[in-house]
Amino acid sequence: MKRILILSIFLFSLILLGIVYSTRFYSFEKETEDLSSEMPLETTTTTKEETVLETKISFSALEVYQGDTLVIVAENVPDQAVVRGEFDSQDLEFFSIEGKDKLFSLLGIDAKKSPGEYILSIFLSGELMLEEIIEVKKSDFYITQIVITPELEEKGLTADNISKNISTNDGVIVYEIVNKYNPEIYFNKSFVYPLDELINVGAFGNIRKDNGITIQHLGVDLDAEQGTPIYAINDGQVVFAGELTVYGKTIIIDHGLGIYSLYLHLSEFKASKGLMVERGEIIGLTGNTGWSTGPHLHLSVKANKASVDPLKFIEGFDIILKEE
Repeated sequence: MKRILILSIFLFSLILLGIVYSTRFYSFEKETEDLSSEMPLETTTTTKEETVLETKISFSALEVYQGDTLVIVAENVPDQAVVRGEFDSQDLEFFSIEGKDKLFSLLGIDAKKSPGEYILSIFLSGELMLEEIIEVKKSDFYITQIVITPELEEKGLTADNISKNISTNDGVIVYEIVNKYNPEIYFNKSFVYPLDELINVGAFGNIRKDNGITIQHLGVDLDAEQGTPIYAINDGQVVFAGELTVYGKTIIIDHGLGIYSLYLHLSEFKASKGLMVERGEIIGLTGNTGWSTGPHLHLSVKANKASVDPLKFIEGFDIILKEE
């Protein structure tokens, strides 16, 4: 009996020891788990990927008329990337404007461009990015009479002589200048008007006729008193300053990228050939020289060989810049 009692006490002790051990083991596991969860984790620093924005191209219009200027805007162009365009075998360069984070290109639609649909292609670093169909529509240019006053006849300026001179002398001189492409760009701002007050007395594109002779007016005539200051419409280099028979005293400014501005019938030069001029700088005074019936300024703009409406050219580009 005594032996049974001792055995029972021994077994009971073992049971108690087992309970205590298991309890302490569980408690250790729990503590270990808690400690492991509180230990700082090793972190790896990763650079946040920069958001790459898609390059976008927009157009001022997809339908244009003869004499219009199409403005093309490129945004989100990656650094080091080159964007350019092609239109009817004509290369289009893009340029920057002060204060704008976008690139621009100006496509002149010549006054005599055949109406129809043309493909405009845009390339990004040599790869074709997009193609767009541009529809060129016919402009309804007014037909007017060639005016020859007695004063013009005294100078030998008849309709026939004027036409011949333009095709063999004055027109040839101007053509050789404005048909040269200068890849350098001299301007980085919008264009401005050449006079303080604009009174259009001779619309762009007018077709003037007399006895079978036809002369298209590829500029605008702006009425002004004799000696009114004329401003350069943008930065550029004077590439011609001289007197011509029909065009009178003439100044031509090269703005770069095939863009030229022409100022005709001046009374006085305030700038000479080779001079670099700034936007808004006085380059001459209005006059009545050459084929002219009264003091005024004839303003023309050539955009990569295309004769475009100069007022629409200035206004259209300015509107786009303000929107952007």
